[in-house]
Amino acid sequence: MTCSFSLTVFFCTLILIVDHIAAEAITHAKKPAVILVPAAFSKASVYNQVKLCLSHEGYDVIAVNLPSVGKGAAKVNRIPDIEAVQKSLKQQIQNGKDVILVGNSYGGTVICDAVGDFEAKSSIKFTGKGKILGLIFFSGFLPYMSELSNAHPDIRSISPSWFRFEGTSRVFWDGDLTNLPPSHTLYNLLPLDQAAQYSKRLQPSSFAALNATAKYIPYNGNFRSLYVVGSNDNAVPPALAKTYFEQPGAKWETLTIDGDHSPMLSRPDEFVKIVRRFAGERV
Repeated sequence: MTCSFSLTVFFCTLILIVDHIAAEAITHAKKPAVILVPAAFSKASVYNQVKLCLSHEGYDVIAVNLPSVGKGAAKVNRIPDIEAVQKSLKQQIQNGKDVILVGNSYGGTVICDAVGDFEAKSSIKFTGKGKILGLIFFSGFLPYMSELSNAHPDIRSISPSWFRFEGTSRVFWDGDLTNLPPSHTLYNLLPLDQAAQYSKRLQPSSFAALNATAKYIPYNGNFRSLYVVGSNDNAVPPALAKTYFEQPGAKWETLTIDGDHSPMLSRPDEFVKIVRRFAGERV
């Protein structure tokens, strides 16, 4: 009798373990892929911490290095950046995975153009597997809707004073290190030692990429679009972000957090929660 009872308990426990493993596998399969696109001057490694956290929660996460940043930046325009994101996007869609695209600063401009060829896969129009659930812009530096029909102003006339231009080849972040160092413009909520560490990793960006005219606007209702404002953002302050929301025809979801221009570093837990909630989780 004791042996029979023990065997019953053993098999019941085994079934529960198998069911749990199966449930975890199903949950992972249902969660969307997340494509992370960095800002100008930054490599994909800036997302390492949040990438690890999202992966731990069952998401397939791809952080894209932009060809317009770093070595050889002067030789490329925005097209290679767009194609790099589209390559990952196309692969996930073909595999039947739903996708969320996340862009920080200039990375927001890139994901705008990247989804232009995939409008039919927007979750607003398409409900099958392999759709784009939407776009999340963290402190996005974005094209205005008018740019599609009007001339785009030269970036040198609208850029912040801390941008430094090497002719029309490369752009740097060190135009005013005395008054506006990266510890103030990009990483003002990080401890100074961490801000210094990330400042050393900054690399030049392509002028042609940053100065290019937008080809597609997704936040006109064609795609679900969430803009996350950093209340302490010194690069894209709330007043500038507001100009994106107030455009006629723009359709936004908006959220303000106690963040700076690099919330994946200064507010990683909040960053991860926002992505998970956008995907439909209750966290």
